[in-house]
Amino acid sequence: MKSLFKIIALSSLGCAFAQAAESLSCQQVAAPNIVKLDLSDLAKVPVVLSANQKATCAKQAAGIVTVITGEQIQNMGARDLIDVLQLVPGFSFGVDVSNVVGLGIRGIQAHEGKVAVFVDGISLNEHRFGTTQFGNHFPLEQIDRIEIVRGPGSIVHGNFAEMGVINIISKTAKQMDGVKLSGNYGRFSRGEARKNLEWTAGKQWGDLEVSFSGKRGEAHRSDQIYQDAVGRSFDMTGNNELDATMVNLGVKYQGLNLRLLVDQYNVNSRDGFGEEMSKPGRYLVNKFNTYAADLGFQHHFSPSVKLETNASFSHQNPWERTRKYLDGRAALLREKVYVDYYKFNAKATFASEQGNYLVVGNSFSSNKFDIREGGLGETLPTFSNYTAYTEARYAFPWINVLAGLRFDAYNEYGTNFAPRVALTKDFGRFHVKALYSHAFRIPTGGNYQKNAEYNIGKAPDEQIDQVGPERTRTVELEFGFQPFNNLDLTVNLFHIQSDDIILYQVDDQLDDFYINASGQNTQGVEWGLEYRVPRLGYLAMDYSFYESTRNTADKYKILGSDGQIHQGLNVGFPTHKVSLNGHIDLTPSLSLNQTLIFISDRYGYEGDSLVRHGSSWVYNFYWRYKNLFTKGLNVGLGVYDLFNEKQEYVQPYHGGHPALPGRTREVMFKLSYQF
Repeated sequence: MKSLFKIIALSSLGCAFAQAAESLSCQQVAAPNIVKLDLSDLAKVPVVLSANQKATCAKQAAGIVTVITGEQIQNMGARDLIDVLQLVPGFSFGVDVSNVVGLGIRGIQAHEGKVAVFVDGISLNEHRFGTTQFGNHFPLEQIDRIEIVRGPGSIVHGNFAEMGVINIISKTAKQMDGVKLSGNYGRFSRGEARKNLEWTAGKQWGDLEVSFSGKRGEAHRSDQIYQDAVGRSFDMTGNNELDATMVNLGVKYQGLNLRLLVDQYNVNSRDGFGEEMSKPGRYLVNKFNTYAADLGFQHHFSPSVKLETNASFSHQNPWERTRKYLDGRAALLREKVYVDYYKFNAKATFASEQGNYLVVGNSFSSNKFDIREGGLGETLPTFSNYTAYTEARYAFPWINVLAGLRFDAYNEYGTNFAPRVALTKDFGRFHVKALYSHAFRIPTGGNYQKNAEYNIGKAPDEQIDQVGPERTRTVELEFGFQPFNNLDLTVNLFHIQSDDIILYQVDDQLDDFYINASGQNTQGVEWGLEYRVPRLGYLAMDYSFYESTRNTADKYKILGSDGQIHQGLNVGFPTHKVSLNGHIDLTPSLSLNQTLIFISDRYGYEGDSLVRHGSSWVYNFYWRYKNLFTKGLNVGLGVYDLFNEKQEYVQPYHGGHPALPGRTREVMFKLSYQF
């Protein structure tokens, strides 16, 4: 019966088409209102992938790019960013520890400092270990578009961008033009799933623009039973909460931009750190707080010469662990570390009318750590970095050439060079890209702290060295073809070689530290298809495949009692992934959106026992009605995981943590009003 329902869902998805207007040129959408763009123009939406921060069309951009618009997010009734990113080829989610879920890309565990996440230019990676946490975390109502780079981004974004970049861009004050309130409420079959309130407000007065958006919400990871590797269990219904508060203020006046952001994200857990869950009668709260500011200024000396300066600051206390007791005993603070991050950047751009340019720039950044509870009992060094970079682009009649070089000098980790070369050409119906790039992951203060703690009290011959930088080289090819106006096809190939990979370890005494393993390689193919019909809807289908071609780290290998079982797979990742997203406008007000996500088998561990997790199909549908009774009042009703596949978050390394139960079938109601 389940299979029949899946076939019906696929068939109905196949009946959805895409809305399209006359094609716009790349130049015509240089500063688009993304919400009003038809999908046929999505490939021409500007994305920022170069050091000059010049808007570049997706087909011409020097990277493998996915752009998801705010309107698409609203159409699908996305509950959180996980729903959105599940549509991206090569993206996969898995549990780290203590109910924290992170991202993997192209078969590689990217959670710990290998994928950069930005909200309006502010980094949301925590600077202690480099992680970003997912699950009811980020607000969605204010999003204009999300620009996603599936591949290296270190030359532009520095550390944390080794495997990918997620750039969330909010609507401008002019786009908001008023106040909007939105709320949603969802339930699993056995308990509450989520309740969230979001708001956006914006107004433009001449050269002055002010926007204010945010979110306050609560959710639960699942309503299933979690069982650890030794047989103990607890009911996740009403437990393992995810509490989020985010406030985002933007002020723009002529060439001056100010952004203030507060992010408070709390993750409650009883599933524990490794193979055993927390002891009965207690649970753990992990706090991830960020208070950030960014001030930028642009000055045009002439149409071809521009100077940009920028100053950023963030104050964080990530992984603040507090043990709480169910019997009313006082909470016990286990770990608290503050991280202050400063960055100053200046660059000059020299551009021609033909679109050629030269960029030269430099920056200075530092991370200062303050250990308040747990750890060394002494001050960590201040980690500083000086960066110089240059990038140039020249458009020949037959090819566009981009070349760049980044130089970094770290006070603790020496120097690093990262070049990249991109050859691109858009022939109208056909486009091609050939990309080669170096990327890196520099150890964080958290990595340094763990190794320093490990050496305390040990004899000199038992001590370990500090971990060193990880370096990656990536080759990518992309071919795009538009056989007719309503259909776009894209295929890309990739090969990733990572050396000296930073790897988390735990010894027999349960003391943890980091090492540099020799490396790992993955390669694969990703393709996408978008089909659309004017005034009716769209259908997007994406497929991704990866295989591991080198893996020197046992933690990422699939090991059974007889040795390595599957050399082409890494722990926690599916070989195959297919996503379909279909939208149909039944009337000017009523629409239906359907998504279907297929992932193939995965392997994980429960303690030291290898476990195979079968393939799964997750089917969602969402009804949306705009301007109900009055203009600006929108309602939505969605059912998620209709087949109740109960997809799990498999730990993407051998850490002993059993797969974390994910969301079951959920019904969600949403209401919003634009004043």
